[in-house]
Amino acid sequence: MIEPASFAGTNTSADFEIELCSFSVKYPLFELEPLNIRMMAGERVALVGPNGAGKTTILRALSGSLPEYGGKVLFGGTDSRALFPGLRNHVGVMPERLLGFDWMTVRQHFDLLAEFFDRWDRDYEAELMDRLEICEEGCLGTLSSGNRAKVAFVSAEAFRPRVLLLDEPTSGLDPVMRKHLINAVVENLDNDQGRIVLFSTHILEDVEWLAERVLVLRNGSLIADRPVPDMRTDGKSLTGVLYALMVAK
Repeated sequence: MIEPASFAGTNTSADFEIELCSFSVKYPLFELEPLNIRMMAGERVALVGPNGAGKTTILRALSGSLPEYGGKVLFGGTDSRALFPGLRNHVGVMPERLLGFDWMTVRQHFDLLAEFFDRWDRDYEAELMDRLEICEEGCLGTLSSGNRAKVAFVSAEAFRPRVLLLDEPTSGLDPVMRKHLINAVVENLDNDQGRIVLFSTHILEDVEWLAERVLVLRNGSLIADRPVPDMRTDGKSLTGVLYALMVAK
């Protein structure tokens, strides 16, 4: 397995970055225009836009699950294609829907995942389960949508990946548990500045709570890439500014 220098070892690096270089995708009914985006260690970045804007496509490319695209996806300066299959040990993915076997209990699910990730942290897993109030005895197939979301988050985070990708992370959670999950992300990233969090969401309030930077997509184009403080202009709320960008013609 080939790894860039910033992936070597178990310690994170504050110099780590990921880049999309002239990244583009063409589907029969959709085209993502060439994008140039750089994200640095320590950043919490939100992907915002209407359905079909290209958010999930970007997450798939960074996770290594998008087979064909134009341009390059770089991790620490190395093309992501050169990092397979070891890339999975550095990129945690929380999909919009939990991936797992419905007949498994939560405990069995985590035990299975621990076999696949070299740096799975049992103590951290237990800490997250306690914080998010996850019962290990429940079967995945019988969990509520909110509990499935919490299990999906622990599945992506328990091995402390260098890059954490969250697709609609708080969907199905009540407001209190949404804040618990977001606080867990923020605190863990603040304690480890060598990591990057990129998340997509339709809940604009989550952007206010979690993001430091916002990428706004519309119709396959990147129409804004700005720090959150810069978007609060003329007394307007961040939610109002983002909504106006998404619906503008």
